[in-house]
Amino acid sequence: MTVIPLGTPRAWAVVMSAAGHRCHCTGACGSKHSKSAMRCDRSTRDAQMLAAPADLTLSPVAAAAVPVDELLAWCTGCHRRAAARQRAADSERLRAEQPAPDSLF
Repeated sequence: MTVIPLGTPRAWAVVMSAAGHRCHCTGACGSKHSKSAMRCDRSTRDAQMLAAPADLTLSPVAAAAVPVDELLAWCTGCHRRAAARQRAADSERLRAEQPAPDSLF
């Protein structure tokens, strides 16, 4: 089921080769991946794979500037769940950093 993206086939191939054509996720998605030695067992053979930075909260422009050797292989499921968890953590961190509002009384 290997689906090579049209815009960046060379970069994608480098990332997948470095990852052994297997998802890099070791729990960022919320799964312990306990059935597969603590690393996602999805690969290019059975899933669509993405090349993306470890920090999934980067803007598209910032993510495009990440060097190829710093990109990770992600299956779409782990990527989606890990991005949601990172956004939630960032939102919580920003909320905690905000000063308490002044009270009226």
